[in-house]
Amino acid sequence: MHRTLLASVATFTLAGLAPAQGFTLSEMLIDPPGTDQGQESIEIRGPASLSLAGYFLLVIEGDGTAAGVLDTRVDLSAYSLGSNGLLLIRDTSAVLLPGPDVLTNVVVVDFTPDIENGTNTYVLGFGTPPAVTTDLDTDNNGVLDAAIPGFTVVDAVSSTDGGATDLRYAAQLGGYDIPNSGRFTPDAYIRIYDAAGAPFCWTVCDVLAASTMGPYDIDFPGGDYQGGLVPAFGPTQLTLGAQNGSISLCSDTYGISQVNGGSQRLTVDAGVANAGKLYLYLGTLSGTGPGVPFPPVNIPLNFDPYFDFTLGNYNTPLLTPSIGTLDAQGRATATFTLGANGPLVPTTVLHHAVVVIDLTTFAPTFVSTPAPVTIQ
Repeated sequence: MHRTLLASVATFTLAGLAPAQGFTLSEMLIDPPGTDQGQESIEIRGPASLSLAGYFLLVIEGDGTAAGVLDTRVDLSAYSLGSNGLLLIRDTSAVLLPGPDVLTNVVVVDFTPDIENGTNTYVLGFGTPPAVTTDLDTDNNGVLDAAIPGFTVVDAVSSTDGGATDLRYAAQLGGYDIPNSGRFTPDAYIRIYDAAGAPFCWTVCDVLAASTMGPYDIDFPGGDYQGGLVPAFGPTQLTLGAQNGSISLCSDTYGISQVNGGSQRLTVDAGVANAGKLYLYLGTLSGTGPGVPFPPVNIPLNFDPYFDFTLGNYNTPLLTPSIGTLDAQGRATATFTLGANGPLVPTTVLHHAVVVIDLTTFAPTFVSTPAPVTIQ
């Protein structure tokens, strides 16, 4: 096994990915189990103790004929981030379990009305935004009429419950439209940051009901999670008001249709210390544990025919580019693609992970967390 992996050493180049800096939306609980009132929370992350004077949080409706209407407008001017760089906005002062970091600034803002649970776009920015009920997409064509007049967007994210006429606006504002899983409407959003504190990717999930105000465990038993979340690796629950958990391999979609086919984009973040080193994407059909030892690391993929295939076949139409060198940030992106009416049956779960090898010592220096993809 060791010799086979070392035989993968080759020279490739990839374009870099530049993350944004400054204030970001970090974690959100929008649709908690049971009654929303008293549980909705939004976390903002940025430079320690910095004021949010002039900043607003906006929520743009995306459902049906109401798409484009500004539902929520929260003035953040009176608030600042805590000394740990976090502000937690809650709609109640009830005790949260686990409690926020003591260095986090926590404020109570009763979202009126409650943030809706369907298709929405969440926007953070500064300036003078329009009034609530303003329609920013009057012809409902999915394109904002004039961006957001008088307002500069610094971050945006959107998701959908899959309605046929629902619209999302984050991508056109420089943010990210989370793909619809076809399985669940996210209860919660968890931002993943790299080791330098820069935003890396979004993950979303449903959460399990709590008898009190938390803890809110990710619904791993129900399979309602995406973005690279996976049981036993990285975040296992919301950490509202505390630093988010971390994963190192993010994905853009929950699953791929067995009938129609499709693709999943995978991006690894191995850190700047691994920039320029060889990466190799590997896969398995048989789970993440106990994995494959490759001293001094353990690859969180079980050995099976698909693992063997990805080990010996590089840059195939199935997974490409599966081998190359990491960019200046220590990142690399590959795409896993299945054709229509493929051989895998629905409910099959594949996992991929990335091994990084030093080109001078031929030793592994990093292994990523695994990322799942479900055949639907």
